[in-house]
Amino acid sequence: MRKLNKIKYLIVAMALLSTSAFAQIRYATSITPNAKNLWSTKSNRMTCSLYYEITDYGYANFLTYSGRNLKSALIIHPKLGIGQASVMRFVAAKPDWYSNSKEKLLGKIDLYPGFNPYIGPTLSWKILANLDVGNQILMPYLDDKLASGQNIIPAISPLGFKAAYKKYLSCQEQLIRVNFNDIKMMPLVFKLKSSKLTAKSEQSFNEQLEYLKYDKSISNITIRAYAYDMKVNADNITLAKERAQALKQAYVDIGIDENIIKIVPFNSLTLNTKEENPIADESVTARNAMISLQRDTALINKDLEVEVPDVGADSVR
Repeated sequence: MRKLNKIKYLIVAMALLSTSAFAQIRYATSITPNAKNLWSTKSNRMTCSLYYEITDYGYANFLTYSGRNLKSALIIHPKLGIGQASVMRFVAAKPDWYSNSKEKLLGKIDLYPGFNPYIGPTLSWKILANLDVGNQILMPYLDDKLASGQNIIPAISPLGFKAAYKKYLSCQEQLIRVNFNDIKMMPLVFKLKSSKLTAKSEQSFNEQLEYLKYDKSISNITIRAYAYDMKVNADNITLAKERAQALKQAYVDIGIDENIIKIVPFNSLTLNTKEENPIADESVTARNAMISLQRDTALINKDLEVEVPDVGADSVR
């Protein structure tokens, strides 16, 4: 009887082992020379992307967007999508070729059917930091609809990561440090009695010009240039026109269609002279201009307008 019970126990144990062995679908890269080619980068002055192809599953895309404060995120793109609400965990572990590997939970996010998994700046940089020290990243979650309740485990390998990561970081140094909201209304200051901008305004204006080379949605540019630093009204009018024309020419030089550039004219009665309303020649308000931009909403690159919520931050518990 005891022998029979022992046999039954062994059968149950073997069944459990068999079930656990097949209770997961793992998407991991084998150790081959081609494994390093799964990492790639794509960059311009507006966005840096670091891609990892998860074999047979999809890909992971680390992104950094331009702006005064650089914004980063990670988006997972499963080929079959997400079939049900679940939770995806991000676990750092030594690569599979290590015999003993301790796992560390970095964070987790909620999954929603029809939406690609999105990870905010804090957790995405934790993931990058662990890849940089040679850890792999496991991303287990459940999906009854797509995997019959089995645990799906896509994995990001550190093989080939460092070279691609170096390019990704280098790209970030070249990103334009403004976005549309930063430059859609831009005050500028000219040098005294001149149509040349001050050094600070020239830097701001050049940032705007560089941005406009990549944003093709701009539909209207309005220039308002002032001049109150001359003694005679006629000279003020002439200088205001020269200042506006200098700004317009800068836009034309980078390929902006001059038909979308509007210079707002000034009535001579709106221009003060030093005799009529004494303003010190050094006054900044006497030498300013205002640029305002409008966009065609149909042409806006939505990828550059995305908010970057810090999804997954402080989710370790």
